[in-house]
Amino acid sequence: MKEMDKIQNLHDLEYYGNMQLCTGLVQKWIRLKPENKELQHLCKALTDVAFYVNRIQGDLQKHQVAISDYREDKNRALLELQELKDKDKM
Repeated sequence: MKEMDKIQNLHDLEYYGNMQLCTGLVQKWIRLKPENKELQHLCKALTDVAFYVNRIQGDLQKHQVAISDYREDKNRALLELQELKDKDKM
């Protein structure tokens, strides 16, 4: 699992770097041509993409926590079952 976290972190860093570059360029262009409708649309689209990716990243983190919790509950139940079986053997 840790290897997957490292890979995800690398992808996230790449995304953040690319998004920072794109938003920086769009902001620069908008300062030069504030009335340009295409730039305004591009700015909104980039913002929408950023919020979408942020939501997906949040969902992935919540999913990973839920899976971890389910595994922990399962392991706890298996240990309790094993303890009960060991008591019955005595």
